Amino acid sequence: MANVRDVRAEAGRVAPAKLLKAYSNLPLSFEANQGQTDRQVKFLSRGSGYSLFLTSREAVLALAAPSRARCAKRRDFRQSRVTVLRMRLVGSSPAPEVVGLDELLGSSNYFIGRDPKKWHTNVPNYRQIAERGVYAGIDLVYHGNQQQLEYDFVIAPGADPRAIRLAVDGARKMRTDSAGDLIVEAAGGELRLHKPVIYQKAEGIEQPVDGGYVLEGKHEVAFQVGKYNPGLPLVIDPILSYSTYLGGSGIDGANAIAVATDGTAFIAGGTSSADFPTAHSLQPSTGGPRDFPQDAFVSKISADGSALLYSTYLGGTEQDQANGIAVDTFGNAYVVGTTISPDYPGTAGAWDPNC
Repeated sequence: MANVRDVRAEAGRVAPAKLLKAYSNLPLSFEANQGQTDRQVKFLSRGSGYSLFLTSREAVLALAAPSRARCAKRRDFRQSRVTVLRMRLVGSSPAPEVVGLDELLGSSNYFIGRDPKKWHTNVPNYRQIAERGVYAGIDLVYHGNQQQLEYDFVIAPGADPRAIRLAVDGARKMRTDSAGDLIVEAAGGELRLHKPVIYQKAEGIEQPVDGGYVLEGKHEVAFQVGKYNPGLPLVIDPILSYSTYLGGSGIDGANAIAVATDGTAFIAGGTSSADFPTAHSLQPSTGGPRDFPQDAFVSKISADGSALLYSTYLGGTEQDQANGIAVDTFGNAYVVGTTISPDYPGTAGAWDPNC
């Protein structure tokens, strides 16, 4: 029998630190849009305190400041601050080819409510997204981890990097500092785009190239590139960094933890965050009401805390919460809790399928 502990105090103390460490090391996972969001979106990524939506024309990044709330009141959720930045390429191709690269093993499934016609299953996830031909001879590749977004401009031999011009809508002001970083002042605070790494590869060895940001007006930026070999590909790699934390913009609480014999930890609780971190999830988005979307969550982390093995919402269109969890010798998790959702996801043969 697995060694199981159900200790709320331990869960509240251990879970945030271990999940944060595991989650921040994971690569960004880009999910193909198969009808689960606005049709303009080609790919999306959700995580701890952020949502990223990629269209053929722009990248929309929503960053949420953590709630200071201690109790689950409707007004607390509504007071969460969200900063939205829209990063678009000025003068770019109106319809570049947008493709997923390096498909991940996990997929996303949306089982919200009881109507199978509204479910989305086996949605593929990718490690990188490429937008091909954003400018003549220039591709854009998105990748990163849970604490930073990288977007590489890959410039073919003979193409002109001076064509690249990035507008940041939603910024109040932009400036560069002494380190060459671009500081974006927004409603929720400051964001930092680190000085771009610019390089070429010759015989497999990266050769650094001088360069940096050049401000063009109040909300636009271009790149100044030093001397380089125009006969070789050139890469300009800016990095947008943002802080992360366990949970999201709402109210999150770990209520129980179960530790299996192999050391993996299973954590269960409740969250009102629309951006709670998920991975290889049964239900990757909240199903609760818009004003207070309280759902249960279940997360599993590796024994060394280095990987978030899975993390999922669990709930219907009303409020749900997990209060206890146990795990058997086969690694199966058993969760108990409460729900007032009339459409809580159920299976055939359930003892009582109605709320």
